[in-house]
Amino acid sequence: MIVAPASVFGQGGPTDRPALDEAAAMRGRLLYVQQCINCHGSNAKGGPDGPDLIRSTVVLRDRLGSGIGPAMRAAPASHAARLTPNQVVDLSHFLRQRIEAVARNRTPLGPINVLTGDPEAGRAYFNGAGRCSTCHSPTGDLEGLRARMPDAMTLQQRFLFPTLTRSNKQVEVTVTSPSGLPVSGTLLRIDNFSVTLRDATGDYRAFSRVPGTTVDVRDPLAAHHELLDAYTDETIHDVVAYLWTLK
Repeated sequence: MIVAPASVFGQGGPTDRPALDEAAAMRGRLLYVQQCINCHGSNAKGGPDGPDLIRSTVVLRDRLGSGIGPAMRAAPASHAARLTPNQVVDLSHFLRQRIEAVARNRTPLGPINVLTGDPEAGRAYFNGAGRCSTCHSPTGDLEGLRARMPDAMTLQQRFLFPTLTRSNKQVEVTVTSPSGLPVSGTLLRIDNFSVTLRDATGDYRAFSRVPGTTVDVRDPLAAHHELLDAYTDETIHDVVAYLWTLK
């Protein structure tokens, strides 16, 4: 009688779990907030654009990035951030921490507590190094902000990853062909090979990015994107704590 080997996906994971490094998990938590929360949700239990990581066999079998590192590299379109090997290890510790928290309590008490910063330090950053006050005002567009947010985690996500869906402003682009004729409009799609836009008359225009073509993109959220590389864990929590005071 021939006995077929059990499927890899049906086998239990190895039991040689490395010790959970709490400091690494804290660093991984910041990486998760910056790079993963938008798709996988505040509790790593999935969202409209990403699967549940708590129940993921890749994550459950992961050992210090052995699984999640290759998985992220295998899907570069949805994992654009280039994490270092040490960052992948930190993220592994954070996800392990989340899995163990859920295992201890099948009904988690709530989302990650993000109100751990200093509101006054957040105010100083808002008006100083962060340059937030050049575009936003607590007595203007941010007045009553807390009342518009269901919880602090949502506020943090909106702060880190704002969108233009509720604004009249759009990402604009000007494409200048080798002949020197510029065409401007609302950016629809851009990659290394082509640019598509809708011009002022509403017409759809597509251009190949051949040698000699210049592309000038004007994104109203460019400053927010640049700050993602400047924020520290402390800065993020300080600013969120300050924004949460804007009742």
